[in-house]
Amino acid sequence: MATKKQNAEIVSLFEEKAGAGIGEITADDLATPRIIIIQPGSPQIKKKAVKYLADASVGDLLFTATNTIVDGDEGIRFLPVYFDRNYIEWNLRENGGGFVAAHPKDTQLLGETQRDAQFRDIRTYSDGRQTELQNTANHYGYAMIDGTSQRCVINMTRSQLKISRSWLGLINGTRLNGKNGEYTPPAHSHFYLIQTEEVSAVGKGSYYNYRITQERILGNKEVSLFREADDFSKFCEGGGMQAVLSSSEATAAKAALENQSSKDWE
Repeated sequence: MATKKQNAEIVSLFEEKAGAGIGEITADDLATPRIIIIQPGSPQIKKKAVKYLADASVGDLLFTATNTIVDGDEGIRFLPVYFDRNYIEWNLRENGGGFVAAHPKDTQLLGETQRDAQFRDIRTYSDGRQTELQNTANHYGYAMIDGTSQRCVINMTRSQLKISRSWLGLINGTRLNGKNGEYTPPAHSHFYLIQTEEVSAVGKGSYYNYRITQERILGNKEVSLFREADDFSKFCEGGGMQAVLSSSEATAAKAALENQSSKDWE
C-alpha cells in the first residue's frame, strides 16, 4: 500500500524509525486497559450482572479502563505501537473457567495438547484436570477515547486471529518515500479505524468480529504523540509490560475471560 509524501517534519521521524512497532516480546498483556467487543453473552448487556452497562449493545466496542461504550459502526481510532503473541492457559469453561498461566509463543506445552471436537487445544494433567491453551495476538497502542489518547491493548483469539494477521499485513505493506528511497514506516505512523461487523457461522448463530482499516498518516501537529508512542514501543520491546503486569495478571485475566463470548471462540 503506497502513501504519498506529506507532513515533511513528522515523516522524517518515520524514516528514522523504519519498520518499528511490529516486533514480538513475551510480555503478558492482560492487565492493561483493553478494547473488547460486546458479544451476545457479554456481562455488560445482562441486567442482573455486576458489569451491566445500560448503554451497551451487542456489536459495540468497550474501552475497559473507563467503561466507555463506542458504537461498532462508528469505531475507535487506534495507533498501534507493538505486537506480540503468546499462549494463555485457561481452565475449561464447562468447569468454571479461570486463568491458569501465560506462556511464550514457542511454548513446548503445545506438543502436550490434543485438539478436541470444539477445536480447542486441550492439555491434560496427570490428575486428570484439563485446561485449554489459547493462541493470543496482542496489539498494543493508543486508543482515541473522547478526544484523548489512551494506552491500551487489543487481545485477539480464535476467529480474531485472521483479522490480526490481515492487520499486520496492512502495517507491513505500508510504504513511504524518504531521502534514501522507499521504506516501511513504523507501525505508529498511521491511525487505524477499529470497527465491528456481524459474522454468521453455520449452525452456531452469529457473533461480532473486528473490521480494521488504515485511516490516515499522522500530521505535523501530532509529533508529540508519535514520540510518546515511540517511547511506549521501546518500553514494550524491553519487556516493560511484563514487569508492570506481573502483580495483577490473574485478576486481569479473569476479567478477560468474563468479557469473552463463547460464540467468538468458534
